Amino acid sequence: MDWNVVQTWFSKEFFFELGISAGIFFFVLFFGYLLGDRIVPKLSGILFQNRIQNSHPLYKAGRRIIRLLFFLLASYLFLRFLKLSPDAGEFVFLTFKIVAIILLTFSLVSLFSAVFETYSETTEGLLSSASIISNVIRITLFAIGVLLILQSLGISVAPILGALGVGGLAVALGLQPTLSNLFSGLSILMGKQLKKGDYVRLSGETLEGYVQDITWRTTTIRRFNNSTIIVPNSVMSSSVFTNFDLPSKELSITIEAGVAYQSDLEKVESIAVEIAKEALKQFYKSIPEKEISFSYQRFGENSVDFRITLPSLEFTDQFAIKHEFIKRIHSRFRMEGIELRFQTKKGN
Repeated sequence: MDWNVVQTWFSKEFFFELGISAGIFFFVLFFGYLLGDRIVPKLSGILFQNRIQNSHPLYKAGRRIIRLLFFLLASYLFLRFLKLSPDAGEFVFLTFKIVAIILLTFSLVSLFSAVFETYSETTEGLLSSASIISNVIRITLFAIGVLLILQSLGISVAPILGALGVGGLAVALGLQPTLSNLFSGLSILMGKQLKKGDYVRLSGETLEGYVQDITWRTTTIRRFNNSTIIVPNSVMSSSVFTNFDLPSKELSITIEAGVAYQSDLEKVESIAVEIAKEALKQFYKSIPEKEISFSYQRFGENSVDFRITLPSLEFTDQFAIKHEFIKRIHSRFRMEGIELRFQTKKGN
């Protein structure tokens, strides 16, 4: 090793440059951390009207990427003020560029994923939070990051893209069922036919439950008994299914019964509506917008038949609401001396 080079490395000028570079590095880094803690809350307040908490993934991702940008700026200035030799400088700055691309890629993936999830929540299902879209965003950003790294290393990207284009045709033929499921899943989501959390029932099948996720290949549905139904997206998109959450989650529960002819019909109606309100209060703090509807339907053979309709905010709530209403109205009618009668239906 050349002693003169070693002396140059550890000369007063070198330590002076190192001190200035370190000072600039820590100043920019400290300024970035302070600024990041001020920028993110203000942006959060402007864009989301202070609905984003400090613990929210979007808030954390935004603060993280601002701090990273200032860290990269501080690192760049640190290396620039060191006045490295041309050969060493070229190697160091190339390494810095690749590391910066990797860190920014991961940070952008985290940020865009958080933005996507937050947007899907605030738009109330306008854009589904299914993992298939989130995964497409991640893969796209990682692919861009890899291409930028290859470009930085001096590797031409054009031939690679051309080879991928030609090879993609062969791969597409081999993966036709997989691609069919992928595009079917995207079609379901973009058509707003289905989203995560919806309650669905497949036509002609005894299959129903909550949509847990829509991945690149399958739609996962969770049943009441916590078992899981796996449906290929291509089958789901071509099937007839009922979505109980469209156009809204609120639905109507219809209960039919009959009372004896000697009953006071005004009193029956009043009690039935009162009992319906009491039953609903067991599940909701305020009664849903849809009003309780009561109507007499027909004169039966031995009863006056009526129908009462109650609102339900969730598909699965209807069973518990109906159970509670039947218990209460049976007990109250017995107390009031009102006789319930079975409805008799004539055959055709």
